[in-house]
Amino acid sequence: MDADEREVSPEQAFSLLGNDTRIGIIQALWKADEPLSFSDLHDRVEIRDSGQFNYHLNKLVGLFVRQVDGKYELTFAGSQVIGAILSGTYTQRAETERFELDANCPDCGTELTATYEEERVTIRCETCDEDRSTFGLPPGAFEGRDESELQRTFERWLLNVFSLMADGVCLRCSGKTIGSLITESEYFYSNQEVGIEFVCERCGDRASGNLGTYLLRHPAVVAFHYDHGIDLTKATVWELEWLSGDNERLVSEAPLVAECVVTLDGDELTLTVDEELAVHVED
Repeated sequence: MDADEREVSPEQAFSLLGNDTRIGIIQALWKADEPLSFSDLHDRVEIRDSGQFNYHLNKLVGLFVRQVDGKYELTFAGSQVIGAILSGTYTQRAETERFELDANCPDCGTELTATYEEERVTIRCETCDEDRSTFGLPPGAFEGRDESELQRTFERWLLNVFSLMADGVCLRCSGKTIGSLITESEYFYSNQEVGIEFVCERCGDRASGNLGTYLLRHPAVVAFHYDHGIDLTKATVWELEWLSGDNERLVSEAPLVAECVVTLDGDELTLTVDEELAVHVED
């Protein structure tokens, strides 16, 4: 590939990575603390023939590797390749695992479970016979974490993915996402009549949830919890009773308007969400 090319096809880009030496070059540059000269980089990659090494290096330059002042370092794309390798997204297939969560169902009090199968986490209440959440998670997330750490990882991953999509950025492809209120979804709770969904205009990836998930980071909701002694940066969201969907309702169908009531210690905070996803706090 010409180092001056500004765009390559997906076939070209991925074909460049189908070689042990090239992956070795990318990994060597990642492990280095600073840009490497040709000779230093050659010493770190297991290939004796300098001509062959130079051939493979030049194939990477321009897309995955850049040359600055005679030395080599990873581009952003090269760093993304390392991230994909470490996350295990394309290289690992995790075994099915089941965990007892240190959190109880807000509806019945039964301890919730988390099942990891085919790169997806499902949070479930066995007594209610209902899935409370399901989302994708790379296998690499399990490395170096014990069971208690994984519980926090599940929660933070889900909320951060949803927040990123709500901010207009697709986690999968960095495309623009569009949000809307929805009245039907396979991911609705049994008692849920309205929810919210974000869809990427480019790749079609989507994230859906109840109104509460969207409102969790709203300043009024954060402050309301803090005033009641709850720090939402530390709380376990699976146990927040008002997130179950019982306190959410469709106020209007034309235009679509939904309402969510947050109840803590007998106090109520009422918020509405309109078709533009603007949040209004009731006095």
